[in-house]
Amino acid sequence: MHTNKESKIASVFIRLHSRHSLILKFLILAICLVLLPHLILRLIPYPELEQYKNRSYGFTALDRSGRVLRVFPADDGVKREWTPLKDIPAGVVRIFIRAEDRRFYLHGGIDPAAVAAAAIRNFRAGRTVSGASTITMQLARLINPREWLRGKGFQGKLWEAYDAMRIEARLSKKQILELWLNGIPFGSNIEGLCAAGRARFGREPGNIDDARAVLLAVIPRRPALYDPALNPEAAVSAALELSRRCRLGISGSALAEAAAEADPETLSDVKNPFYAPHFTDRVKSLAADLPPTKKIHSPVRTTLDLDLQQYAEWRLLEELVHLENNRVSNGAILVIDNARGEVLVYAGSASWFDDTSSGKIDGVRVRSQPGSCLKPFLYALALEKGFSPNDILPDIPAIFGSSEAYSPSNFNRRFNGPVRFRLALASSLNVPSVYLLERLGIRGFEDWLADLGFDSIAEGKGSYGVGLALGNAEVSLEELTRAFSVFPRGGQSLEMRFIESQQSPFRQVMSPYSAWVITDILSDQASRFVGFGPAPALATEFPSMFKTGTANQFQHIWALGASPRYTVGVWMGNFSGETVIGRTGSSIPARIASDLLKALEQRGGSTGFPPVSGAHETQICALSGMAAGPACPGSAREWLLADKIPASCTWHRQPDAAPEYPGEYQAWLVERFRQGRAESYRSSGSAYIRLPVSGSVFYLDPTLPPEAQAVRVETAGFSSDALVYANDILQGGLNHAGVFALPLRRGVQRLAVEDENAISMVEIEVR
Repeated sequence: MHTNKESKIASVFIRLHSRHSLILKFLILAICLVLLPHLILRLIPYPELEQYKNRSYGFTALDRSGRVLRVFPADDGVKREWTPLKDIPAGVVRIFIRAEDRRFYLHGGIDPAAVAAAAIRNFRAGRTVSGASTITMQLARLINPREWLRGKGFQGKLWEAYDAMRIEARLSKKQILELWLNGIPFGSNIEGLCAAGRARFGREPGNIDDARAVLLAVIPRRPALYDPALNPEAAVSAALELSRRCRLGISGSALAEAAAEADPETLSDVKNPFYAPHFTDRVKSLAADLPPTKKIHSPVRTTLDLDLQQYAEWRLLEELVHLENNRVSNGAILVIDNARGEVLVYAGSASWFDDTSSGKIDGVRVRSQPGSCLKPFLYALALEKGFSPNDILPDIPAIFGSSEAYSPSNFNRRFNGPVRFRLALASSLNVPSVYLLERLGIRGFEDWLADLGFDSIAEGKGSYGVGLALGNAEVSLEELTRAFSVFPRGGQSLEMRFIESQQSPFRQVMSPYSAWVITDILSDQASRFVGFGPAPALATEFPSMFKTGTANQFQHIWALGASPRYTVGVWMGNFSGETVIGRTGSSIPARIASDLLKALEQRGGSTGFPPVSGAHETQICALSGMAAGPACPGSAREWLLADKIPASCTWHRQPDAAPEYPGEYQAWLVERFRQGRAESYRSSGSAYIRLPVSGSVFYLDPTLPPEAQAVRVETAGFSSDALVYANDILQGGLNHAGVFALPLRRGVQRLAVEDENAISMVEIEVR
């Protein structure tokens, strides 16, 4: 009996096991029947889909706050922007799904219920009135239009259905929606929800409400008829019908109000943003180096500050209005954040649309002669090579060069004799600058500028003369501003950043002491008084440094300014190279630079330029630069390195006595009738010709009569009865200052000056 019971249990178990096996086998078979086609469809090559996913989208540049600066069309010229699905409001997505494919999440690319309903409607109408296309089928048509099937309704639908199943086998529903919403054709060369929302309502997808979403949803059905910008009444009517059918509850008045916004005359700046065109052009070229996902799927957030950009452009135009009659028709502005190298303002011209003034040229990158704006870098090199801010430089008539003579003068045609290094730079004196370049070497200065980022100088190495000290080379505003920012950064060079995600490597290009000294000099209002007077444009309530420059003929005027936090560069002139009418001072761009720094500093005040370690405060003689002694009538404070502390002043030996200058200042003293005397050379027999330098070459000016041209001969140590000879022919005698004007005659001139105790000779050439 027990055995029979066990047998029955075993029999039942076997039957159950057999039945479950059949069910399991059926399920496995069913799954295979479903998955196998899916797998096959997934494995069949679909290159068109990959091409579509990687197609070009418009490039959108944002300012640092996320405001749209400019939208570039895609490579094929279509207005097409990419927006991730997560950035599109759920309500907008819901409206588009309801309008086109309400069972989108329930089918695998083909909606059988929609097919059946469409067949019935078409049969009753006797023609095709509904195509039953799902969103996936619409996407399939966008991916592979199959033009050869156009007009072949049923056959075309079969191919669309096949492609739709291939898409469903490869992509998730979210991916399908994302591709479709970014590729819907809206007519008027517009594709995708983002581009359509901007073009019609000036709104990003995240700011599209239900009324505008419905208006957009009806456009793809008949773009020529339902576009609210072209036919607002028909668009509102179609949108109202869609709202009723989908039970969205949107009123006709709300739709009419939204449609009015689609008028092309409204919100033009928002619908077609076009800010900072030179900057955005450059950012677009830089973005080409970003990873593909960054280029295609995301707007690029830049470093530009749109509010500051617009203020800078307004200030530039405001100043140019007053210079119209001077042939100063354009300008450019660059502003850099010192901490990270971020470009905050980039105005390449006064107006992109002003073709008469070549407004599309990028003045930030155009090369022009900078005038005195190169001097800070020359003086920084001098400090690096052992000069000190208390050193004395000669500001007296001089002839420099060997192959070609060069005789600079200051802008006010006056010479100041011995001047301290600090005053020479702060007042932008020319002769001391050329003197420094002669001492340092032209090639060394070229290499220094190249290392500071002046690619223009690097390209022209070996072609510059001593005029390089006064800015006779052509450089760009970008090069100048970037290099000028090295000073407030304590000698660190930093690459400019245009895109937030960019990295900005830095390197130490000069000592912190050299950078600090130049910063201190150019922020010293008292020291610049000799050259510029009060200069109210350069006076600020916060720590700031400035350098201005004017090219020959005044056709280019420049200003560089910096606070501890920001650096500003301004150029004004014209792109045609025409000389200006009258004189235009560099105080004009200086005003712009100063105003921009003031606007920036209002956001957060600077505490001062970073101090430098290792420098000692020293009281020096204001005239000689040596340590101030009891006989010195005036003193000044200077910060010097320990190994540069000078000895006591030897120019002032007795209180109230006239100072004793080095012998090279003899002519300057006598000609200017100044108090003082030069050291005597008579005892050592060292009388000599100071100017011209032996080997100099002079050129006759063809526009002047030869008899009106002469070279200045300047001597030191000769008596008042010394005579001047040229090729052994007596020319005359020195004047009371030891100076003689030698008439220019072509050919080699052996020049000699002789008195009863000394003789000195040099050889020059006149061409």
